[in-house]
Amino acid sequence: MALNRDKFSGAMIGVGAAFDFNAGVVKAAPATIHRLGFDWLWRLLAEPRRLFKRYMTTSPKFILLAIRQKMAA
Repeated sequence: MALNRDKFSGAMIGVGAAFDFNAGVVKAAPATIHRLGFDWLWRLLAEPRRLFKRYMTTSPKFILLAIRQKMAA
């Protein structure tokens, strides 16, 4: 969305896998994992081929900040 914000004049809402969860296409993380904030890890383990590059190579800064935030809480 950030790459295309100058090309689009309307509102954009990132929903991630929300539609897949609601449609039952992808199984959501168990409540305990969700409460701990590790939904992303659940999804990575469920679909490693599809999500590894996105989660581990294009988002390292986000991952480090998320870990720091969890450790500080």
